[in-house]
Amino acid sequence: MTPTKHPYVRAMELLQAICMGFAALAIIGMTLIIAWSVYTRYWLNLGSFWAEPIAIMLAVQMTFFGAAATYRVGGHISIDVFTRLVPGEDGQRMAARVADALVAIMAFAMIWYGIGLVNTTWLQVYPEFQQIRVGIVYMALPLSGLVTLLFALERVIFGAPAGSGHGAEGVV
Repeated sequence: MTPTKHPYVRAMELLQAICMGFAALAIIGMTLIIAWSVYTRYWLNLGSFWAEPIAIMLAVQMTFFGAAATYRVGGHISIDVFTRLVPGEDGQRMAARVADALVAIMAFAMIWYGIGLVNTTWLQVYPEFQQIRVGIVYMALPLSGLVTLLFALERVIFGAPAGSGHGAEGVV
């Protein structure tokens, strides 16, 4: 019989799945849009004015939300390398918690400075799309910072999710 997971851990699993799904849809969308752009430019000799800015907007979303989900499963190589340098199981567990605390600090910075960036760019619009505010696209920074912070808190309180990278001593 497997132990039941804490509701917070289950919520983080759902949030991770949402982030991964969003990032996957963004990369699929980017691939299709760039393929369309190449087709219209080289086969039809007509450029698609909208393709590049939309692909960039999707790249921003994919990068930030994909990075948050990757952190939760221990996929960031730099954190794993840091924690493996410390000798002993207890030392590695402590190093993993330090790394998670550093990620939480970085997530606070993403939230704080991301909100500033959104506020600064809120009235700007894309030349190709006058109805899309630049600040809406940049909302990925504080939102993904919040998601990353929630994942860091999960690691600090409950340990790394089972089957993930550094510090995977089990989940309550």
